[in-house]
Amino acid sequence: MSINQAHYQGGLLLYQGEQIVNHSKNVTLAFDDASRQCGDIFRGKHKGKVFVTTHRMVFLSDDQRDSLVSFAVAFMYMKNLSVEQPIFGANYISGIAASHPNG
Repeated sequence: MSINQAHYQGGLLLYQGEQIVNHSKNVTLAFDDASRQCGDIFRGKHKGKVFVTTHRMVFLSDDQRDSLVSFAVAFMYMKNLSVEQPIFGANYISGIAASHPNG
């Protein structure tokens, strides 16, 4: 997991050999109460784009003045993923993103 490390001049920063598999606009990123203890950067809802690459999932905020400009997590550090499809409301993905070792 990395915070504000996956963007450059408003765009997505890719690793060598990494390719974009899918992307979605108008995405809202929110963190649960447990992660909010880590700091103000996780508070509130963040609107932007999500990119799924061959290595990770990356969120880029539409507002470059937001405290959370980018959020990336490698697939190997994601667990308990579930795709929720409520009858009333938008579909969403939930899960746990662990930090990289020594991160």
